[in-house]
Amino acid sequence: MIVAFAQENTLATIMGERTAGRLLSSTSVKVGKGFRLALPTGAYYTWKGSVLEGTSIEPDRMVEFDWRERRSQGKDRQLDYAMDYYQNKATARAS
Repeated sequence: MIVAFAQENTLATIMGERTAGRLLSSTSVKVGKGFRLALPTGAYYTWKGSVLEGTSIEPDRMVEFDWRERRSQGKDRQLDYAMDYYQNKATARAS
């Protein structure tokens, strides 16, 4: 929800991967034999009225995340990209 708000109002540059688009409030009730029934109890909308459920958010800058690289090397490609991006932006402003 925060990312959708920031993107809609051009408050931030969104980086990373596309979101799954799953955001629905539900209440779960036991129905017997180990089963549960989830009933939707709310929906999320942006300030401008866009429905968030079923709508993935496309980042402004697509940067893939690699779990294997993160585990084996401790490297976070998305964080590194964001740091470089904002460092370059700050350097350009100072020039």
